[in-house]
Order: sequence, then C-alpha cells, then structure tokens
Amino acid sequence: MRRSDPLPPVLLAPGAVSEPRALARFGDLTQALLPVGPVRTGEPGPVAAAVQGTGVGGVEHASSPGYAVPAALELVRWCASRGLSCVLSVRGRSTGDLAEVVQRVRLSLDADAVAAVEVDLRGADDQAVLKSMARVREAAPRDLLLLARLSALDPELVPAARAAVAGGAGAVVVCGSVRLGPDRWWSGPSTAAVCRAGVRELVEAAGEQRWPGARLVAAGGVHDILSARAALTAGADAVQLGTALWADPTLLWRITDDLRRSS
Repeated sequence: MRRSDPLPPVLLAPGAVSEPRALARFGDLTQALLPVGPVRTGEPGPVAAAVQGTGVGGVEHASSPGYAVPAALELVRWCASRGLSCVLSVRGRSTGDLAEVVQRVRLSLDADAVAAVEVDLRGADDQAVLKSMARVREAAPRDLLLLARLSALDPELVPAARAAVAGGAGAVVVCGSVRLGPDRWWSGPSTAAVCRAGVRELVEAAGEQRWPGARLVAAGGVHDILSARAALTAGADAVQLGTALWADPTLLWRITDDLRRSS
C-alpha cells in the first residue's frame, strides 16, 4: 500500500486475534489487512505485547510476549501464499530495534505482502516519536504506508502527531486504551469516548494549522456499526477493530460493508 492509497474502512488491531489465520474461517480476507504483530524487538525479556483477557475488552501487559521475528515472517509468508496483505506492527525499546525488524521483513522473499507498518509509540514524547518514525522510514520501502499509534490520552497528542508526520507517518492511529501502569493498557467499549475525543482534537488542531494533518484511524471502543459510524463522524478516516472481535469475529465484515455502503 502506497502512502497515497486510500485506507480501507476497517483495520485490525495488533493482538486483536491470537491467530489471525483463524479469521479465514469466517469470511473472505482478500479485502482485509491481517495484523502481523505486535512483533517484539531487542533481546528476550518483558515487552508490552499481546492483548489478554476474555470477552469484549482486555489488558495488554508485558508478561505476554508478542511475535518473535521468525514467527512474524511465517505469518507474512502465509499471507503471501494466499494473495493476502498484512500490516506489520512493531514495538521496541529503541529506534534501532524498530528499524531492524522492518529491515529483516523487507529483505524477506514475501515482503510484498506487507501493505503497511504500524509503529506503537504510545507514551513516547515528540522527540522519540520523530526519531522512531524517521528510522523506520529509512528501513521501510520508500512509498510504503507508515502508521504511528499514539495515545488519545497523551496531553501532548498534537505535538506527537506533528512529529510522527515529520518522521514519515502517513496516518495516525488514535488509540483510546487507558494506561494502567508500565506496559499495561486497558481497552474495551468504554474507551470509545476517549478515542473520539482524541480524533476531534487532532481534527481541530489540523484546522488551526498546529500540525499538517494526516489520515486518522480511530482505535478504541469500536464494537458495533453505530460506534464505527460515530468514530467517522468525529473525523476519523477509518476504524480499527480490536477486542470486539473476540465476541464476534464477523464484525469485521459487517462493519466494513456498512462503511463502504455509506461512503
């Protein structure tokens, strides 16, 4: 996916499903972008990774590791063998770690299946966001779409978004997850208002030219068609489904069909 290509109306959050390939049992995935990640970087050890919990809503925590690079490459290969596309999601301790993962995937034979890279930068200040995105931009194919995942609760959300775009991001994922502590985030239907508030803040800031603007993805509290429509009304260009898929995986297709009909 090139930076200028339109976003699909619905994306899938990293960790939204423990086994993305299982979604093939519920519907056609040719129009979807499967999440590959979160991919852990650096040396083995605690890394904020997969979403855990039961039902709608859950907690991300450091004791549950994300994908190692070989496992991520295997999933990318699976997508490529079926003509599917995916989004590589990375988290890491340093800008070098992030760039290394992207570079290793780029050099694989199946790299063409990667349509975009999402970099989780929740909690990072604007300088760290700028450096991280710039390093990933250098490591990624020239025109590949990069998404910066930022926290809607960040009091410096606008400077962080401005830094992300300056570093090469073509879209910002506005995440409504609530931080519970180091490497612990709560997500679920109750975070919808937080997410939409973050989207509106960035829309207003773009209108006031406090940042150059970019496409916005609402990630948080999207659990049915009405909440997806509300996110777009707030100013988002697309939505990201996460823990809601645990209760009903078919939401991916129902929400996608509804948003495409109404666009």
